[in-house]
Amino acid sequence: MFESYLARRAITYVAIFLVVLNLMFFLPRLDPGTAADILASGGHLGSSTEVSTLTNLFGLNQPLYVQYELYLKNIFLTWPPSFGYSYQFWPEPVTGLFFARLPATLFLIIVSLFLAFFLAYGISAIASVRRKGIADFVALYSSLFAHSTPVFWSSIIFIWIFGVSLHWFPVFGEASPTPGLSTGAYILSVLWHSALPVLAMTISTFGSIYLLIRASTQQVQKSDFVVAARPRGLKDGILARRYILRNSLLPVIALLTFSLATLISIAVLVESVFGYAGVGDLIVDATISRDYPVLEGSLFYLTIIIIIGGLIGDLVLTRLDPRLRR
Repeated sequence: MFESYLARRAITYVAIFLVVLNLMFFLPRLDPGTAADILASGGHLGSSTEVSTLTNLFGLNQPLYVQYELYLKNIFLTWPPSFGYSYQFWPEPVTGLFFARLPATLFLIIVSLFLAFFLAYGISAIASVRRKGIADFVALYSSLFAHSTPVFWSSIIFIWIFGVSLHWFPVFGEASPTPGLSTGAYILSVLWHSALPVLAMTISTFGSIYLLIRASTQQVQKSDFVVAARPRGLKDGILARRYILRNSLLPVIALLTFSLATLISIAVLVESVFGYAGVGDLIVDATISRDYPVLEGSLFYLTIIIIIGGLIGDLVLTRLDPRLRR
């Protein structure tokens, strides 16, 4: 039973991978203009000679089916997969650009997820034993507001308040451009520059995590062991931590592995607003400049990361709930 379940899930992920593989090749090419047109006009050259030279250099003069065939060969017949060189940062290899930017994005995702999770956990510890009270009311509508507010809008508000008006934090970049910084000064600069992006991502992520924990605790509160524990006179804190939250967190943690795609999409928006040099900012720049290799390579690696996260989530969920194996 378990093997058949994993086989079905693996087939699903393979189908998703193949669909994404084709979309990330054809969709960028539907936009008008090419990288040669944009780079030539950006450099105030723009003549047909420069455009033709760049078109030949990037291989964009080849028929689409030839480009597609080369694209598939570079993915399936080379190891590691090769996506060539960036048009915008020529001749930087795509793989090097992606993995150079990946740590900054992972930093934002991991820190904001950690803060959002423990913020939601702490609030749930109070609200779960006081259902329909003031704490539950405030937490519920605050999380709904955070969940429904577009992260790019809240990022702009944070820039306006904490960056422009109060001058507390920088509003652009991932570190100070000052040369010769010591290691300690550089780390402080990175933390200072990442404060507002982390805040924006934490608030946006908090809403969905709290709503997920709240729904899970509602199910646990109906369990026999919780109903039997209430007449024993246990304090609210003990009842929340040992009986309600402890038994509701495991499925929440498992389901969080499926939220990688959402976290990455949030990071893309946040990085583009703050000019934070992560993978999201790289993808936005590549989209604007029609940098097909960077788009293909970045989306390929992100798809692999999301699929791996989904597989881990499947394994954890089937471990927690054997009924899913059928």
